[in-house]
Amino acid sequence: MAGGVPVQVPLRDHVQDLPAMAAAVTPRTRLVFVCNPNNPTSTPVGEAALRAFVDQVPEDVLIAVDEAYHEYADPSAVPDALALFGDRPNVVVLRTFSKAYALAGLRVGYCVGPPEIIAQVRKTQTPFSVSALAQEAAVAALREHEEVDRRVALTVKERDRVTGEPQALGYDLPPSQANFLWLPLGQDSAPFADHCHGNGVIVRAFPGEGVRVTVGLPEENSAFLAPAAPFRATTAD
Repeated sequence: MAGGVPVQVPLRDHVQDLPAMAAAVTPRTRLVFVCNPNNPTSTPVGEAALRAFVDQVPEDVLIAVDEAYHEYADPSAVPDALALFGDRPNVVVLRTFSKAYALAGLRVGYCVGPPEIIAQVRKTQTPFSVSALAQEAAVAALREHEEVDRRVALTVKERDRVTGEPQALGYDLPPSQANFLWLPLGQDSAPFADHCHGNGVIVRAFPGEGVRVTVGLPEENSAFLAPAAPFRATTAD
């Protein structure tokens, strides 16, 4: 963000182009967001690229690493920004209970960073933004490591299935490190979303770019896969 104006940098192979992001930083830039894994493309930035980016960005620019999908990612592909940059004065890491911890309706998450940065964040925080109930639920969820791990494993297993079947049909989609898939369908994105909707399945289209598909329960995922084959057959002709 430069002078209060958001700047969006293009992707490279569906991955955030960190060199281009670093090159876009100017003396007016105050804040840079890196979503890892990225939303909506589900793709990761590796450790070497993230380290190089953080080293290149000036220390007076705040880097917010959004790790909302951290629990679904392979640690060998997606670095833990808390472990890597916990001592950096200009890096904060964002985590949430909305995904793997299944507390989306409670809107609870957290930000980890240097004390002086957190003090400034608190000045702009909405009073009572997280209810007492949400706080209690988050604390309880943190104690349920085995259950969280079990649900994550089920989602990852289904993610692999829902990735493999479209690939076998000829869809070109990047490997996901999140709890959703990205189908880079270009001009077919909106028609594909309409086709799915006509078959009782809602996906999120980014017209001209791609479609984001959330990984759900096995029967929900099968309901999505069912109309994918006839659509592919139609567009392949």
